[in-house]
Amino acid sequence: AATAGAAWIALAGALRQYRGVNETIGSLLLGYIAIALFKHLVEGPLRDPGSLNKPSTQPLPEGVWIGSIAGSDVHWGLAWGVVLCVLLGLWLSCTTSGFATRVVGGNARAARLVGLPTHRLVLLACALGGACAGLAGGIEVAAVHTAANASLIAGFGYTGILVAFVARHNPWMVIPVAVLFGGLGAGGSLLQRRMGLPDASVLVLQGFAFVLILASEALRGKVFAARWPRVKLRVVGASSVTKG
Repeated sequence: AATAGAAWIALAGALRQYRGVNETIGSLLLGYIAIALFKHLVEGPLRDPGSLNKPSTQPLPEGVWIGSIAGSDVHWGLAWGVVLCVLLGLWLSCTTSGFATRVVGGNARAARLVGLPTHRLVLLACALGGACAGLAGGIEVAAVHTAANASLIAGFGYTGILVAFVARHNPWMVIPVAVLFGGLGAGGSLLQRRMGLPDASVLVLQGFAFVLILASEALRGKVFAARWPRVKLRVVGASSVTKG
């Protein structure tokens, strides 16, 4: 699962580097192609003949199922996610290749000017992200569904983009932000039962959060640009008073 995810999202990185396609748009559009291929395989060559009402693949052998953490209803996929976030955070913060990757992500043109291999680093970053996503899908099958079926198509990609923006692309901050949005998603049915609100209220809340985050990113640069002349005037004024 991790290998397939790495290869698929590395394609989005290649489209960005060699054809100028935005990686966010490219990965989302590739997601639709992946869903179409997934449905073809599940409903065609890989379909279990015994799955009549709900097409699915043959169930995984019980020996490869992923169980729950002792004393809880949470499976070990949570531990996998936390460990991967910690390791990726250490890689970005404490290694030369991680620093080079952050430079390319911040300003690809400056990275090219100083001689960094931008193509290779972008493909590496996309492949790592795709590997994590593919591993998450594999864990979802092995821990929850035990077979691939249409229930896997849950639109987690949009939530992942929102989590990445809120965490400001910091793997360590992904952990609490993902738990927060996971709690919001799980609370949708509770809102519907206890408060009479539609289940889509959670999606509306996530949409507002996304708009506010994008607005804050756009306004932050303008605020800094507006503050800079004031600071400069104060410095000039202080120097003139000192000279006087």
